[in-house]
Amino acid sequence: MLRFTGQGVQKVLPKAKALQGPPSGSGVVKSETGGAIAGDWGSAAQGAATAPRALSIGARSAGRSMQRPGGLSGDWDAPTAKASTSAPASLPPKPKSGGAKPPTVKEWDQEFDWGADAHEGSEGQKEGRDAEWSAEEWQAWEQQQPPAKVRKVGKAAPARPPQSMPMGDAPVTPGAPKQRASKTRNEQQIRDEKPDWASRCTIDAAKPGQPQRLTVSMAETDLGDEDISEWCDWMDRRLTADNPEALRPQMGGKARFKATTIDFAENKLTIAGIKSLCTLLEKYGIRCEVLRLTGNNLGNEAVRCVAKYLTSASQAPATELHLSRNKVTPEGVKWLLASLAMHPAYPIWNNDTQRYIPLWIRIENAKVKGELGYAALESACSSFNMSVCLGEESGDAKCGPKQCVNGGCCDELKHNCSAHLCMWKQPDGAVPLPSPSAHARPIFAPAGRAALKALPSGVIDPVRDEPRVIYEDDDLAVVFKPAGWSCLPDPKGVDPKWARLKPLVRRQQVAEFMSQSGNAAIQAWLLLHFGANSACEASRCQASDRGLAHRLDADTSGPVLVGKTIAGYDHARKQVALGLIKDYIALVHGSFSTDRGECRAPIDTSTYADTKRVRVDASGQSASTVWEAIAEYESPDRQEKYTLVHLRMVTQRTQQIRVHMQYLGHPLVGDKLYGTGDVPAWCPRLFLHKSRIGFFNTSGETCVESCSLHSSPELWKALGRLRKVGGMAMMGCGAPGL
Repeated sequence: MLRFTGQGVQKVLPKAKALQGPPSGSGVVKSETGGAIAGDWGSAAQGAATAPRALSIGARSAGRSMQRPGGLSGDWDAPTAKASTSAPASLPPKPKSGGAKPPTVKEWDQEFDWGADAHEGSEGQKEGRDAEWSAEEWQAWEQQQPPAKVRKVGKAAPARPPQSMPMGDAPVTPGAPKQRASKTRNEQQIRDEKPDWASRCTIDAAKPGQPQRLTVSMAETDLGDEDISEWCDWMDRRLTADNPEALRPQMGGKARFKATTIDFAENKLTIAGIKSLCTLLEKYGIRCEVLRLTGNNLGNEAVRCVAKYLTSASQAPATELHLSRNKVTPEGVKWLLASLAMHPAYPIWNNDTQRYIPLWIRIENAKVKGELGYAALESACSSFNMSVCLGEESGDAKCGPKQCVNGGCCDELKHNCSAHLCMWKQPDGAVPLPSPSAHARPIFAPAGRAALKALPSGVIDPVRDEPRVIYEDDDLAVVFKPAGWSCLPDPKGVDPKWARLKPLVRRQQVAEFMSQSGNAAIQAWLLLHFGANSACEASRCQASDRGLAHRLDADTSGPVLVGKTIAGYDHARKQVALGLIKDYIALVHGSFSTDRGECRAPIDTSTYADTKRVRVDASGQSASTVWEAIAEYESPDRQEKYTLVHLRMVTQRTQQIRVHMQYLGHPLVGDKLYGTGDVPAWCPRLFLHKSRIGFFNTSGETCVESCSLHSSPELWKALGRLRKVGGMAMMGCGAPGL
């Protein structure tokens, strides 16, 4: 058969009539006629609207509702790689001289009911119980098929759902045995490049339904940063050669590779080397029971890379972390704890004990011992609304990597004790660390520094709330941005002369912005608030965007990082590039079948300048959002269901949360761009609230600022109009609801 593509007319193979069961980690969708379609479908470049996105969480695909059966957790694979199809269980009849004509394309479409949006050609396989066909037999078979319909230039062909191949196989064409032999030779050649490394790093064959097992034992090999970079390149090629589908994103938090221990202890790794290693581990979704990095030269920025890897999925990538004998300071320990706090994967759910277990951490060195280290723990628990277990004993039982005997950690309810810091001791006379409490409680805590300020004189019923400063030092500030304030660059109407106005006149100008009908520019408020201070030159500099280091949508509330000085602005921009801790709260339509999951669908932002929208597309940038369900709600008439979700942004793409939730089939309430277009009367705006931001300040101190739902009273009141029916916030959290 022929198929018309953007690169011309291509010759493709026919579709198989029956498809085999799914490869490990894949979902299964059954056609209306009962045929099983295996593998994971992405939106691909044909358009997100037509690609089925059936998920275990009950997402609705375009055109027909399809659900992944069996209660498997998570969502389906995002389309960052070419999809392929599972091996067919049977083949069309082998062509014989004068024999029956093989099934036509129309018959195939009737069998699998692809619908009106199908391509006029698709790839297939000829593997199965029968002997392989020769090239001449395939050519004879193809000559009997109707020619592919070629669409007029300029009109895009509608998208047939991409097919997916069984793990480790390539499309079978004449000469395929040679390709498989070549694949084996390539693997051996890569291993032979580094025989010593190959003996320390092995890849076992995958068992059905299980991840491939790895052995990585690179301790005491005198590896420096250049060596580990070379090792990562070598291992990258090995993983790809051993498993051609290794780069296809594995959705739902399921690991494709797993190791008992990943050991790089007693080497010479610094920030550059650990960044290369963590990038490789993230790239392939590699998990392990123990990550051992003891005895290297890792500082606080290296801890940031390790923390990013540990928080990159909805299931913990490691259950033990060893960082002793490095150069980590108490601020590095605080950053690690801040990253674990409130994350959907922590504390770790243990299927054997049916309990949530804190991450086991060994991180002893001279800089974090004694009172200084314990003071850092006290500060972390207070600032991050979390708890840390130092290891306890109860009779013959004691805390370990797979159990915690702390009384507050022994309940099935998810708690906020995210880390075991074994070998740490409470100094004599020190205040004990707080006991574990409900994981979701900080979301509904009092507003604190983000509480509403007194209105300027003359303002009675403002259209929007005034921004307020919730953190400030000599160089940086964190400003809570209410909804209705725009972060778009180069706003009009911002007058530099405002910096010289008297305080009362500046307050009157703020009052005008709070009362105007259209969105107000946050840069105008920054100039009015900081501009009169001679030390805050960034607020008077238009080239520095008045100090604003990153952006939030106008309809979204939450904290933003601001530079007060030029040096502070440059530092803030660097922090944004290195990665901030960013947590969000959203109310979405529908309910989920799992407590947590992740979405790794790539996002194409090329359409944003023209449409102010982004889209999920295979050509876009990689994007990852981890989420967990906090509370379930329904409308007072019980006709509509909603879920309050907490989300951690692993990547930072434009409108990432909004488009990912739409992709999962759960658009945000009040979202006119990605939702149904209907805004319920009980919700005055888009229900999206940024609840946390974390960064290192210019002194190297870990700073994390939280803004609970109380800091956006309109969202709090909206939840209070709904009926609360389930979720972890039902007990001990103070969540609003009828």
